[in-house]
Amino acid sequence: MEFFQPIVDIVLSIFPAIKAILLAIIPLGFLIFIHELGHFLAAKRSGIKVNTFSLGFGPKIVGFTHGETLYKLSLLPFGGYVQMEGENPSEQTGSEGEFASASLGKRAFVVIAGPAVNLLFGILAYWFVFGIGLNDDSAGLISRLTGQSFHEQQESVQIGMLSEDGPAGVGGVMRGDTIVSINDDPITNFAAFQTKIFTNPNKELELVVQRDNELKTLAVVPKVESISRGEYGIIEVSTASDVFVSDVVEGSLAEQAGIMVGDQIETIDMQKLYTVPVFNPVIWRSDIDWRGRSYQAYYNQINQKQGALELGIRRNVEKDTFEKLTIDLPVTWQIKTLVQNKSTAAKAGIKGRDVLLSINGSSVDSTSLYAELEKAGDAPISLGILRNGVEKTFTISPTERSDKDEENTFYGIQWATYLSGMKLDGPPLPEFNFFSAFWKGCETSWLTLTSITRTLKQLIGGEVSPKYLTGPIGIADVTSRMFASVGLSTILFFIGFISINLAIVNLLPIPIADGGHLLFFAVEKLWGRPVPLKAQAIIQQVSVVLIIALFLYITWFDSLTLFDKLRN
Repeated sequence: MEFFQPIVDIVLSIFPAIKAILLAIIPLGFLIFIHELGHFLAAKRSGIKVNTFSLGFGPKIVGFTHGETLYKLSLLPFGGYVQMEGENPSEQTGSEGEFASASLGKRAFVVIAGPAVNLLFGILAYWFVFGIGLNDDSAGLISRLTGQSFHEQQESVQIGMLSEDGPAGVGGVMRGDTIVSINDDPITNFAAFQTKIFTNPNKELELVVQRDNELKTLAVVPKVESISRGEYGIIEVSTASDVFVSDVVEGSLAEQAGIMVGDQIETIDMQKLYTVPVFNPVIWRSDIDWRGRSYQAYYNQINQKQGALELGIRRNVEKDTFEKLTIDLPVTWQIKTLVQNKSTAAKAGIKGRDVLLSINGSSVDSTSLYAELEKAGDAPISLGILRNGVEKTFTISPTERSDKDEENTFYGIQWATYLSGMKLDGPPLPEFNFFSAFWKGCETSWLTLTSITRTLKQLIGGEVSPKYLTGPIGIADVTSRMFASVGLSTILFFIGFISINLAIVNLLPIPIADGGHLLFFAVEKLWGRPVPLKAQAIIQQVSVVLIIALFLYITWFDSLTLFDKLRN
């Protein structure tokens, strides 16, 4: 039995993955289905005979015929298809009701309807996302994929943090610099900035930055990083963010000094803040990157401060006028808990905002927490907690792990380090009403379109290799991980993003895509007669072979990426 145990463990570990992938494929199938539904409704409206409308692919499970159309549910319920009379060039007879027999305008209407529905669904999904409210996950994803900003004008990228010995630091970039252009291409948002850096590993880039109202030209060479798909560039920078007080502990030094939730911290000891200083224990993990090292250095700088910190504070920053305060604040640290509902930690009795004092009897601070957790291993762990001025002890047993424990938590606990009783965060996320959510959704849809167009332009120009594209496997992997660890707004945004992608890709002038049909229609309009059926058939057959080859190519690199994640 011991010989077979590793095999049993592997098989059991696969089942959750299969479940997650199936859950992820369903949204993708839905997007394909509504695409085909658009074609179907437009064909019916145009008087074109629709032979089959199928929900899913493969053998029929159930179905019925209504009028001229067979409606059926097929074995593989992922997507669907519409089969119109005479749609295939080899089947055209010239009879009334065939797709090819309809007027040019009606055929174009039918073809455009599919991508139009995907685009409309994307806009509606974005509208709903902004309407129900953003969280940090959804706001971060939207910003990374589209460049959307929620706190400033959509016109620039300001550097917040950088590695002094990284490519940007060596090239002369400084905190607070605003990126104007890269190789003469204007940079208007962080998504465009990231793409430019990502696609130019080990190539010298000319960065024009604005610093103290002056333009400076710098040369930066992105460092090469390798993944299963190939190489990409990084310069080790992050965008700027204002710093706000999001929480103040009652009776703490911060409260005694008059600090309030909503205060903006502009400076610490006369040093301008361009990004939120992270002090949480995660920065002391052994696998931390350059950001963690920068946060560590700042933590140590503050921790070694003799006497009080001098804080420069702006108050009432949302109003036209604001107060500017300077406050001296002694340095103390506290690790407080954020506990997930019904998690292992919650069942053990630990509550949110408890103060962590010790692990297995050893005192801990932000710098030593992860080391103590690693030392404890998989044995039951005793946590010393301070709650309402009273010290308590709680034991967490790994054998009683709850399935409610979220990823990247300690049995459902997230740790937050407070500086002298205050927690520092970025600006609060904006809230939208019914109408402002719609306009924000439209704006983000436009940014999505420009982001996709920019990527396609780079693909055509050879700046980006097709191996960096993501196919069904990659989409399913990303979506499944989202279902497991993030909220509704993040998932819905990503599905809307994929829907808009489908709309654009289907409009490309590829013969078997909707854009290919539109290309044939344009030739027909200019030439005065349709492209010969034999020529259409040959072009479509060649296109099918090329598309299958591209699909297999992308799927291969998707699989390599997925295997790397499973192995790690």
